[in-house]
Amino acid sequence: MATSTETSDEVLFELPPYIKIFKDGRVERLHSTPNVPPSLNDPETGVSWKDVPISSQVSARIYLPKIPESENKKLPILVYFHGAGFCLESAFKEFYHTYVKHFVAEAKAIAISVEFRLAPEHKLPTAYEDCWTGLQWVSSHFGLDNSALKNSIDKEAWIVNHGDFSRLYVSGDSTGANIVHNALLRAGKEELNGGVKILGGILNYPYFLISTSEKQSDYMENEYRAYWKLAYPEAPGGDDNPMINPTVDNAPDLAGYGCSRLLVSMVADEAREITLLYIEALKKSGWKGELDVADFEGDYFELFNLETEVSKNKLRRLTSFVK
Repeated sequence: MATSTETSDEVLFELPPYIKIFKDGRVERLHSTPNVPPSLNDPETGVSWKDVPISSQVSARIYLPKIPESENKKLPILVYFHGAGFCLESAFKEFYHTYVKHFVAEAKAIAISVEFRLAPEHKLPTAYEDCWTGLQWVSSHFGLDNSALKNSIDKEAWIVNHGDFSRLYVSGDSTGANIVHNALLRAGKEELNGGVKILGGILNYPYFLISTSEKQSDYMENEYRAYWKLAYPEAPGGDDNPMINPTVDNAPDLAGYGCSRLLVSMVADEAREITLLYIEALKKSGWKGELDVADFEGDYFELFNLETEVSKNKLRRLTSFVK
């Protein structure tokens, strides 16, 4: 028994203060925010939210802003993929829930925050596939009406009654933005349900690893590289896999993005140079869409601290893209 206990407590991988993986397969997530339950008419924002199943493996939190009874107009639809290294946090936890809630209130948009399976229990490309499933599920609501809803037990009235599918956006931060990037490439090749088209994508502080960066050696030794290795240890090409390096020779052509508008945000951190290399590659690709770049001061986490005026201004900058 003593030998078994020692083996089970042996740490195989550790990324303090966030995650610890033991040799016996146990995973401890050391830094996480609490779950927030579903609620109607949030007293702070007026936003309502509920949780729905999408498939046997994927679920989502749907947000609806407060709509005056006198207004009958359709609202933009935002599909959100959360960040945190492919292996932390959740659509239901306070950190991302609070951000999406305030985004919805400010943008007057419906949001669907996809709850995908996390690494290392579910290694990539699981998260990519789960988020694509979520996006396809949202698109499957296109063309439905209330009579069709009665015969569709897996469809949501909020999306059908209030969503404007001519204004469909996909958004994410960090690794979530990486998922957006890969979803946009896929949407350029595969049709969404109902022939729905994505109008725009929002990549907040996108997570890429680009080997031509002069700062790559420093960047690759920190936690950013560790997350990719943890989430996708068998990735073909390793750090030069096309899903994480959009500029590698065998990467899909960025001109094939399946959207017509794109907002990329960044801050003055070690990832900024890599984001600039990505933007340069996008411009050179010949993509015909409209590119908007938000070069923020401060740090990544400031966007999510919605108690400061600086963070509120950043949020307004992002929501103006959807408005």
